[in-house]
Amino acid sequence: MDKQRGFTIVELIMVIVILGIISAVAAPRFFDRKVFDERIYFEENLSAIRYAQKLAVASGCPVRFVLDGNGYALSYRGSDCTSVIAEDYSKKIPPGITLNKGLDITFNSLGCLVANIATLSLCATSGTDTADVGGHVFTVHAATGFIEVGQ
Repeated sequence: MDKQRGFTIVELIMVIVILGIISAVAAPRFFDRKVFDERIYFEENLSAIRYAQKLAVASGCPVRFVLDGNGYALSYRGSDCTSVIAEDYSKKIPPGITLNKGLDITFNSLGCLVANIATLSLCATSGTDTADVGGHVFTVHAATGFIEVGQ
């Protein structure tokens, strides 16, 4: 007596139904670019602010980082620390990206945040500044210039 092996039609239909349900739920998450675009733009901002801090330390001149509804931009002074070079490093905010909280800070030659624009050599003694791009948050600690990424 020969036993036949294989799947029944009911089992095959159940597998197809389960695959259909999974694809209906999971497919939109894979093809929605907004989450990826927000994360990419957040990472660009993070790189830019870290670059601003390193540029301030390396050049010895203050560097300003601005993140607002138009995008982000770095502006710094030339090698003599007096002549303002226009926003040399900037990017417009891509369409569909939500900026929940912007930022306008200046790093000094020590890599910390400037307490008062008139006293560029002094660091702020306390406080933090936070930016929120589509739910992705980073915080800059004023006294140290430490850039902390939140969840």
